[in-house]
Amino acid sequence: VVKFTFMDIILYGSLHGAAKRYAEHLAKVTGIKAFDYKDVKDLGQYDRVIYLGAIYAHGVTGLKKTVARMSPNQELFLATVGMVDPEDKAFFDAFKESLKKQIPPQLYDEKKIFHLRGAIDYDQLELKYRILMKMMYSQASKMPEDQLTAEFKAVLATYGQKVDCVNLDSLNPLIHAMKRMIAICGLDCEKCDAYIATKNDDQALREKTAKLWAELNNAPILPEHINCDGCRMNGRKTVFCDRLCPVRQCALSKGFETCGACPEKDTCPKVGAIWQNNPQAKNNLESI
Repeated sequence: VVKFTFMDIILYGSLHGAAKRYAEHLAKVTGIKAFDYKDVKDLGQYDRVIYLGAIYAHGVTGLKKTVARMSPNQELFLATVGMVDPEDKAFFDAFKESLKKQIPPQLYDEKKIFHLRGAIDYDQLELKYRILMKMMYSQASKMPEDQLTAEFKAVLATYGQKVDCVNLDSLNPLIHAMKRMIAICGLDCEKCDAYIATKNDDQALREKTAKLWAELNNAPILPEHINCDGCRMNGRKTVFCDRLCPVRQCALSKGFETCGACPEKDTCPKVGAIWQNNPQAKNNLESI
């Protein structure tokens, strides 16, 4: 079990049961409680919402209602569940544009969006979904092969059958991403002003952070240096994190993903100084 120290909640919007199965497995692995999105009205107490929803009519079941109850200060992880292969880039590039219309810009982050294979059992479908599937199948069966979208191909391949493509191991990238926002030293990158300025493209905060960091480190850190996607995430790093941070340089030189793996961590003066001022940082590493 991988325990997280944030106030998190897992919500799901399931049509045929696959999203619920994924959510329940994710809850078991992470220790975060999972609920049907319709059963939770107040999301204000949570730092992060992990939402798993079935793809339906170019949207995600329950997602729009869920994000409407979230604030810009919260974080959204999203896993969509459908019959289209997640490797189908053309379909999900188009679907991404649909998601942008459903998710507020402050919550939309492509690095925190994942796609999972689902399941369907026509014998168990509600009447309205049977009618919809029949209409889609009728339309798809009349279309030329070169005009079939991935969604229509999936309907043709599964119509009238019981098909289960659920792969619980495919949740691993989502779980990995949830952990990756904890820095090498254990600090929470989501709460770092450099990350917040980057995420919100906040120039005023960039300038404020650059001035403070330059004074603290006696180094020429400029606003243009304040762009960071997270200490352990792929992408941009601030000039401090990339070149000046002694803790990060030490861990990388020793091949450790975090200081939590280092046998000298309890006596290390570098990370010890951080933990002395931020005790939660050490606890964060113990949860990874």
